[in-house]
Amino acid sequence: MKKTVLIIFAFMTFLHIANAQALKTIEVEGNSELMIIPDQAIIQITVQKKAMNVPDATQALNVATKKITEAFRQSGLSTYDLTANNYYVNVNRIYQKGTSKDSGYVASQNLQVKIKDIEKELATAVELINKSGDQSINVSFEISKEMEKSYKDQLLEAALKDALGKSRKISEIMGLKNVSVQKVQYLSERELNRTYQMKASAMMYESADSREEPTFMPEEQKISDRILVTFVFDI
Repeated sequence: MKKTVLIIFAFMTFLHIANAQALKTIEVEGNSELMIIPDQAIIQITVQKKAMNVPDATQALNVATKKITEAFRQSGLSTYDLTANNYYVNVNRIYQKGTSKDSGYVASQNLQVKIKDIEKELATAVELINKSGDQSINVSFEISKEMEKSYKDQLLEAALKDALGKSRKISEIMGLKNVSVQKVQYLSERELNRTYQMKASAMMYESADSREEPTFMPEEQKISDRILVTFVFDI
């Protein structure tokens, strides 16, 4: 009797191994992407002031920075965030004809202004900065975390449907049977095309009377999602 039980157990083990060997898998990557207009702008401002000594350069820089912050505070704009960082003072070294000489110091400060209402407040913000002094500015556009989150479910659903559609096509062409999902892997590092670009046309003249307010047209940016689905099928 014991020998019979051992034979049955061995036979069932063989069937289990045989079935496991017969079970095959395919992996399909599902992708989705959307092109959307960025909903906020980032203005990078570089303020620099020169003086023959560090205290004077620093004081002049503080005055210029305060002028910008006060202009925003009194502007009536309501959707901006202004932050300051990267304060530093360097020797003003002038290179000419293969030689160099030191001529005082350069104090620098980087400001960043995030504008959440591009249509209504971006042009005004840029004009405020231009009228506050002579500094370098750069405008870029980005998709906010809030907007990105609002498309999360839509992107995931589209990626899942893409994977399912691919598996059905593979099954149809290859003649696979009893195809079912074994595992879904979410590739959480979502690809975001954050190459911000600016399209702007602005007529800037020396005369304040002839200054034309700049216009901005942010380009569409891509947000995308990816998943990896493992399907099992019978041979």
